[in-house]
Amino acid sequence: MRFRDRILFTILVIADKLFDTNLMQREAQRRQKLLADYRKQARNIHQEVSNLENQLEDLHLQLCLLYLRQRHVTDPQDWLYFETGDSNEAGLDLLIEHLVKPRLAAIKVREISPGHHAYHLHPDWKSIADVIGDINNILEPETLSWLHQRMLKQSQSKA
Repeated sequence: MRFRDRILFTILVIADKLFDTNLMQREAQRRQKLLADYRKQARNIHQEVSNLENQLEDLHLQLCLLYLRQRHVTDPQDWLYFETGDSNEAGLDLLIEHLVKPRLAAIKVREISPGHHAYHLHPDWKSIADVIGDINNILEPETLSWLHQRMLKQSQSKA
């Protein structure tokens, strides 16, 4: 308790004794109500932050899919192949962070030369589609169609 609060409560206790009032009790109730309000605000803020974090993760997943789709369009043969030192390293970091770490994709790493690595991404399209379905975010129709094509192609290759 701060020094100022101690003085205030001391004065209130003395006033209560001298004048037979309930000033100390009223001040304590007022502070308890304030504390309850602050706790409620903190819970609301915490919930809002949690919702925003979830939305951010959803947007990252959508960004990963758009990036993969763009790579598929521009380089249909090697769109899942990355090398260190090329211009796509930031994109690879994004894919590792938001697809590989949450186990929505696997990655194989091969050392080409000392300090130079090649990465081959293996997305689990069904798991990605399940997450996309769970988050209820609507991908643009072209990307959604592309995702379903990848999923069908993956299921056909496993059969």
